[in-house]
Amino acid sequence: MFAQMKKGFVSKFLVVGLLVIGTSIPVFAGASEGIMGEVSSIDEAALTLRVLNDLVEVDASNATIRVKGVDNATISDIAVDDVVMIKGSANSDGVIEATSIKDPVKLKKGYDGKLTGKTKNVNTSAKTFKICGQDVDAGSVSGINMSSKTISFSNLRSGVSVDVYVKAKSSDLAAKKIAIRSESCTYCHGPR
Repeated sequence: MFAQMKKGFVSKFLVVGLLVIGTSIPVFAGASEGIMGEVSSIDEAALTLRVLNDLVEVDASNATIRVKGVDNATISDIAVDDVVMIKGSANSDGVIEATSIKDPVKLKKGYDGKLTGKTKNVNTSAKTFKICGQDVDAGSVSGINMSSKTISFSNLRSGVSVDVYVKAKSSDLAAKKIAIRSESCTYCHGPR
């Protein structure tokens, strides 16, 4: 009888453990996209703002907004030319549906913005890809930083977590620096 009780206890423990682990993983996976950049316009009535020379539209209707020194901040507490950090995900039109907006943040000198997320639609011939629902031209990037190494753009694949530092041109986002976020991505590193 003791052996049966022990077996039953272990069995229930394993099932509970699997359920907890299985539900935890997806929750963390969605929180890795973000855009940092200067606000170029705000529409308070529509609860939207645009960043990076009006190239990226952000829906702030469901976002928690944090502004330094302001309790219960709203979109009206953000000003044009503020540099903000936006967390969220892009919808099918490329509009960022923000979950949080933080103001102010500091951006590395020499760049207009930073996009963090996973690459999609990588075209190594044209040197273009999507990140955070935005099209990025990587034509002027000579290589991709990975820890202390530099790899060729031709090794980049979709699904790689990267930080992309951009300049906002009149009609597109131009990558100036691309850095792989983790060395766990072994399929794009090329020969070692």
